[in-house]
Amino acid sequence: GEAVPDFVLTDQAGKTIHLSELRGKVVVLTFGYSRCPFPQYCYRLSNNLAVVEKRFAARAVRDLVLVTVAIDPEHDQGKVLSDYAAEFHANADDWHFLTGPLPVVKPVAAMFGLNFWSTDGLLTHSLHTVVLDREGMAVANIEGNHFTAKQLGDLVETVMDRER
Repeated sequence: GEAVPDFVLTDQAGKTIHLSELRGKVVVLTFGYSRCPFPQYCYRLSNNLAVVEKRFAARAVRDLVLVTVAIDPEHDQGKVLSDYAAEFHANADDWHFLTGPLPVVKPVAAMFGLNFWSTDGLLTHSLHTVVLDREGMAVANIEGNHFTAKQLGDLVETVMDRER
């Protein structure tokens, strides 16, 4: 139920995105990085968003925006980030893969309780999926990956429908 402070990052198309610009829409936000070697972590969270995007294709852009914040900004930017988005058939109008300088990305992740650090060339990190209502208030901050895309979609649908 807390308001999420505004932040500014750049998406896979090079467009500057302010979180505050997304008000009026339900936002589903997660974190990851393209080189994550464990398919049950970053890939699974992004795949969940892909399923949600497909499920609500008719309401995307108008009612729903998806956000994946890249936690490896030194690597995940430009073509790498756009190629990663393409793996999930992400529509750049409703799913933003965001990046920025590490000193900007770290505090954004910390706002949601996500911590990450480099270990032997890989990133160790916690997993969080966040749902924000149309007013930019946190409705849910789901830790871990023990939920299905359907469960996430049902939560998103509840939030979208209660605020129409």
